[in-house]
Amino acid sequence: MLLFFHHVPYGHVLRSGSTVIQHIYDTHFAGVERVAQTRLLWEEIGTAGLVASSLHARVQERLDEQLRCAEEWRDQINAYFFRKSGVADEHGRHIP
Repeated sequence: MLLFFHHVPYGHVLRSGSTVIQHIYDTHFAGVERVAQTRLLWEEIGTAGLVASSLHARVQERLDEQLRCAEEWRDQINAYFFRKSGVADEHGRHIP
């Protein structure tokens, strides 16, 4: 909302100390990481035999798809804002 309604510049520093553009990058990379971590935890649950194998397989398929979608969303959003701003990620992460 800051960008679209208030026209805050990409370099504007938020209360967190991060710039607007860096916040966009960071949150989308973090989202993918959260899904990847959840996927790993689910794999451990399956390996431990805590749920039925059919249930584990169905949930695993959905987590795989969620990870694929999160990566695609991260890449689409970050690429859009990178092209608009011309500001690279300060952590050196690849933005397609």
